[in-house]
Amino acid sequence: MKRSPQGERWRRLDNTAKIFPVIASKSLSSVFRISATLKEEIDPGTLQTALEEVLPEFEGFSVRLGRGFFWYYFEHNKRMPVIERETTYPCKYIDPRSSHQFLFRVSYYDRRINLEVFHAVTDGLGAVNFLKALVYRYLDLKKGWKSEHNFSQKISPDISMNVEDSYVRNYKKTEKRKYSSKSAYHIKGEPLPLDEENILHGYMGLKELKEAGKRYNVSITKFLTAALIWSIYEEFLEKKASHAPIGISIPINLRTFFDSKTMANFFAVTLIEYLSDGKDHTFPEILKTVSSQMDHNITKERMEEVISYNVSNEKKWYLRVVPLFVKWGAINYVFRKNDKAYTMTLSNIGPIDVLEEYREDVERFHMLIGVSNRQPVKCAVCSYGGEVVVTFTSVFQDTRLQDRFFAFLQSEGVPVKTESNGVPEKRDDKGMYPQIRYDQEKMKQIANVFYGLMIFMSFILGIINYATYSGSMWSVIAIGLMAYAVITVRYSLLHHSNLGAKLLMQTAAAEALWVAIDYSNGYSGWSVNYGIPSTILFADLSVVFLILVNRMNWQSYFMYQIAITVFSFIPLIFWAAGLITRPPLTIVAVTLTVILLAVTILLGDRSVKNELKRRFHI
Repeated sequence: MKRSPQGERWRRLDNTAKIFPVIASKSLSSVFRISATLKEEIDPGTLQTALEEVLPEFEGFSVRLGRGFFWYYFEHNKRMPVIERETTYPCKYIDPRSSHQFLFRVSYYDRRINLEVFHAVTDGLGAVNFLKALVYRYLDLKKGWKSEHNFSQKISPDISMNVEDSYVRNYKKTEKRKYSSKSAYHIKGEPLPLDEENILHGYMGLKELKEAGKRYNVSITKFLTAALIWSIYEEFLEKKASHAPIGISIPINLRTFFDSKTMANFFAVTLIEYLSDGKDHTFPEILKTVSSQMDHNITKERMEEVISYNVSNEKKWYLRVVPLFVKWGAINYVFRKNDKAYTMTLSNIGPIDVLEEYREDVERFHMLIGVSNRQPVKCAVCSYGGEVVVTFTSVFQDTRLQDRFFAFLQSEGVPVKTESNGVPEKRDDKGMYPQIRYDQEKMKQIANVFYGLMIFMSFILGIINYATYSGSMWSVIAIGLMAYAVITVRYSLLHHSNLGAKLLMQTAAAEALWVAIDYSNGYSGWSVNYGIPSTILFADLSVVFLILVNRMNWQSYFMYQIAITVFSFIPLIFWAAGLITRPPLTIVAVTLTVILLAVTILLGDRSVKNELKRRFHI
């Protein structure tokens, strides 16, 4: 890393990494997971010690994200991350403010160690090597072994600790290969409520899978890609014609084509397409098309074209001098335009191996990819020993695609055993994931109570407006906006969304709207006397409702509750400034808000303390 004038170590993001901080959001986390399942239950204290000893050896992970005028950058992070027991669904957005500014997180559950990484930090191969070093040190500590090797010697000999930008180093001017922007066929289904996620693993023998591919004279990746397209073709298109092709995004490890040992990102994405014309096609026909495209696309020459296209844009002086806030809009537009070309992603990270002295302690590895609105289902593949694990992540209620895919593999002589995280039903749940699923009936009951409270508040506001009427029917506007908020909550409960953020934005927007409407009508003061306190009361009840519904992951709403508490003191400032002339509702709103926050802290015990430490570094 270079040093800034202040002495801080920093470095540029690699060519691919630059896009992820721009596009990342709660609906597009750009996070993937590599996990290792051991033979014995994880000891969290030992795992924390192992992480603290391993992390300093990995410069590429010891970073936080800085925002410059033209680009984001990495700078050295002096803090130490804290491991957590897994309490939520995999591959969720990593908020640096809640992770000591780190862009990865380590969690555990039962016998499994999870490493989740924001893609700006590294790709799958870099994450695998970090996880392997962590597992090695953990097992050393558990067994009382003193490591005979440096950590850098205990990872793959094919890769080093360097974090060079291999895209730039291997760049040369060639014919540029642009990404496709034509729209692909997109899978649709009934979404899971709130932030639920459907995880389904398929376990199969490496030998049987190789034999299935060998019968068609293709590799495992070609066979699985064709099987995935075939499953979509049968299950969703029902072998009918489609105006849009099935597009599978396949990440390619560029280290196999170029001389690179970087721990930063060094991969490219190729698109494999199949357009159904309505004829009754067979799997061998689809496989032939897939194999031909992969042979044509996945060559060093074609990868050079991809690198040339990506890096040449970065090198254009007139693009380099554009401020980041302008780049942000342009990059988002281009990414979403190109992302339309993909139906889903299939990422095969290949075989994972560990040093011989640790093999008897490691049962298997998993790889999972975070989904997005455009790609609500994704697929990841890895292997260890004689076993291949194919994992689907999805936000749909059904498992139609997964079931069709695994049934096809079995019809091809590849026995498959499945395991799920218990969502949307308990089928194949082996107890290896935390039970976070919401009680739908209880959700409905709490929702009905919430709606009842909103009706009661509307009635009270109407009475206050009537009793204090001075020519303004402000309660009609308040009740209308409350009804809108209730509809938003009701709609969002049935969809994959972040209610806390929406609630906070709606609260701020509503408060501003009250004042604007009041001023536009000559200003009588009802906006600060009644409108803002009423909005805060509504936000209080909404956050309590969300915490009750999502008790297993209540921390995701705790910060919003703190923010609303801060908002509640704004009317007190107005009162002190003489703007509020009728303070009773303001006093009620502030008092209730503080009481609710105090109750949350008291009932939250140690988890609240940990959350406050993580959020505010106290």
